[in-house]
Amino acid sequence: MVEKYFPQAVQIVDWYHASQYLTPIAEVAFGAGTSQAKEWLTQVRTDLWEGRIQEVIQACRTFLRYTRARPFVEKAITYYTNNEKRMDYARFRQQGYLIGSGTIESACKQIAAARLKCSGARWTLAGVIATAKARAAWLSKTWNILKPIYLNLSISA
Repeated sequence: MVEKYFPQAVQIVDWYHASQYLTPIAEVAFGAGTSQAKEWLTQVRTDLWEGRIQEVIQACRTFLRYTRARPFVEKAITYYTNNEKRMDYARFRQQGYLIGSGTIESACKQIAAARLKCSGARWTLAGVIATAKARAAWLSKTWNILKPIYLNLSISA
């Protein structure tokens, strides 16, 4: 859908989410909390951070022979293969993009949840959209730009 409706959008997979696929592999292969697991995770997460996805995939492949690790390895390889173009983290960071979704999640909480999820609130779609835009403008200190527009609206929540 993103490619269809937003063809110019830069798609980035959350780095923290992507790195979570590695932990179960390390825990099964080396043992949870062991120095070998920590060392392997550090190296592979560094490769992921730098956008070296083929190296990450190869590091995971080395554990396909471990029966207990195999499901985790296959899941990780599939995930990294399908999303490789969205994980060029070094380039994304160099271009000023965020590679984690925490900022966006926080903005959603600040803009939407704090205002729209009030106890007893009932909203129309138009009211939600107008309120979200107004709250975003207020929090980003651009309210004065939008204020004349909102003064002319008569949308009830």
